[in-house]
Amino acid sequence: MNIIYIDSLSVYSLAAIIKSGIKYSHIFYFNTSSVARLFSNMFARMRLLKAKPQLADFCYADIKDGNGGCQFVRITEDIKDLCLEICDKEFANSGFLRKFSQYFDYKKIVIYFEKILASEIHDIIVFIHAAQWHAKHKVITENRPVVFFMQKKLWSQYISQYAIKLNIRSVEYRSIISPFYFNYFDKGKKFIFAVKSRLKLAKVNKKGNKGKKISLQPIVKHISCIAARYMGWTITFDLKKRSDFFWFFKSKIPCDRVMICFDRTDIPATHDMVSTMKKGGLNSIALSGQATKSNEIPVWHSTEKYKEVKGFFIKLVIKSYFLNLLKFNFIPLFLLFNMLYFVFKYAYWYDFFKSNGIKIYVDPSDYSISSIPMRLALDQNGGVNISYQWSNLSLSSVMFSSCTDILFSFGPAYKQVWKQNNSKIGNLIYCGYITDHSFKEVKEDSLRLRRYLLDKGVDFITCYFDENSSDERMSVIPNKRSAEIYEFFIRKMLEDETIGLIFKPVYPRTLYKRIASIRDLVEKAKETGRCIFIDKGSYATEQYPTEAAQAADLCVGLLLSGTVALESYLSGTPTVFIDLEKLYSNPIYQWGKGKVVFDRLDNLFSAIQQFRNDPKSIPGFGDLSTWAKDRDPFKDGNASLRIGQYINWLLEMFNQGKTREDAIEYANQRYAELWGRENVVKWH
Repeated sequence: MNIIYIDSLSVYSLAAIIKSGIKYSHIFYFNTSSVARLFSNMFARMRLLKAKPQLADFCYADIKDGNGGCQFVRITEDIKDLCLEICDKEFANSGFLRKFSQYFDYKKIVIYFEKILASEIHDIIVFIHAAQWHAKHKVITENRPVVFFMQKKLWSQYISQYAIKLNIRSVEYRSIISPFYFNYFDKGKKFIFAVKSRLKLAKVNKKGNKGKKISLQPIVKHISCIAARYMGWTITFDLKKRSDFFWFFKSKIPCDRVMICFDRTDIPATHDMVSTMKKGGLNSIALSGQATKSNEIPVWHSTEKYKEVKGFFIKLVIKSYFLNLLKFNFIPLFLLFNMLYFVFKYAYWYDFFKSNGIKIYVDPSDYSISSIPMRLALDQNGGVNISYQWSNLSLSSVMFSSCTDILFSFGPAYKQVWKQNNSKIGNLIYCGYITDHSFKEVKEDSLRLRRYLLDKGVDFITCYFDENSSDERMSVIPNKRSAEIYEFFIRKMLEDETIGLIFKPVYPRTLYKRIASIRDLVEKAKETGRCIFIDKGSYATEQYPTEAAQAADLCVGLLLSGTVALESYLSGTPTVFIDLEKLYSNPIYQWGKGKVVFDRLDNLFSAIQQFRNDPKSIPGFGDLSTWAKDRDPFKDGNASLRIGQYINWLLEMFNQGKTREDAIEYANQRYAELWGRENVVKWH
């Protein structure tokens, strides 16, 4: 008897099970709808199904290997490898896509489809692993073969071959109405509503009614402009606080040549943000009315150039599609629809960059699917795309591949990651840890915080850096685990009056909801005065991790991320990893277990107590020098200065009428002369 798992419960998948003739004892599904459940109940009553379908309850964090290690890294790497294989065999030599190589860098078009494919196959690969784990740990029966029913798609054969490696047999079923088409219908609907909204807004302003301003003219006329995307950090010129434009602080870039672009509707521009930018002399613009709450910030409205460019490429896409049909070359709708989406995005950004005189665009979120047409649009406008690494990268994923012109990376330790995920970077520039300027700036505040805790009778201060958590099934860190860590440290602190605690959550807005189960314990800890929560910030914390790190005797971070641990160590504080996820494939376990990485909280606390009593008793405790090697080749607090210098050199060349190639070559040469040729890597 088999155990059947279904990617999505539907009439089609149920019919496929009935028709298959497979003998089974259980049916589990991962996705469903109310209509599908209705049909499944009906089929069960009719005895067409020999078992009632049940939800396959799982959490990503629960999927372990034989050694109890989390499968997250392996699954992510497998998705990358599978995605690259499919694209290489199915899309890389597509005659339909090749048609656009005369207009765009073809390798970047392939990356665009790699990212789309990665998002398409991600869940199904996780479900296959979840099915293997679920059958072994959740089904109370002897080991039985697993059969996985999945909807037939272009890449189904590749996934079937992958499933075989996990001893899972896959069965494909056809669906007349695919979720794929609903996905693009939804995208089309949102696009139409967005257009209607912009037209309505324009009409309101034309009549002279109150409403947000619309920019129909370039924000910065006749001169080259630097635009930077607002990512959600604080809008501030205070060097002690997180800022979206940290690279601007120590540069000589003229304020009036910088424009901050707001496009996030979940964190719209506010009056205070606009006021701060005006005081600093920066320009600003919102890409939609929903991206700003202030009437003082202009809202971008597409010009006729958008319609012109869009119309040209839509005709090209449709013409190419039908010419292939006439030659009896079947072009999957997957390619057609996604190429049309590409065209819409490309035309929008081409118009935006052209109309506003933008020659340099700074955006660290270049891993998104829509960033590819955006970057190609700036290329065609003769501009330079700039991105920067903002977190530690411990594994390669297609979703984080880059095709920017300039990528500022912490150091050479990450070069292999960019290679493995098939990035098509123009120039890789090593700059050091990007916000290391803050180490010196916050030192007095850190000492003040430390003195406060010492005055409470504390003689050892531990700082724990929380990462985000979620109870969604695709989360690697569930809220229960996050609460477990907080509870452990707090209880140890309450038992020992000589212990001080600093908690630095990355997303304070959601913290107390995520650890609601220990709310009373948290309040009790705060009342002692020996437990500090650094939780200022409406979206993410305003303070840099280094402020908490420099106040502590020891910092604890999660191995799953590693970014705050790197910042803590570079700040000069001994730092260790807690790894309850058990990422045993990480090389750090080969030399650092019991010294810098711990997979159990009680083992970590025992080591901390031993270290407190005699620091020499655990050689290398909290010493991340081996791990941090090549992650920052400078360690001088000047990373933001280097980034700002480079951008300013580009701007100087554009002001002289030079081409993007000349500007990049000049900036590379200046950077190499000043900071070392080994820190400028021409990718290709």
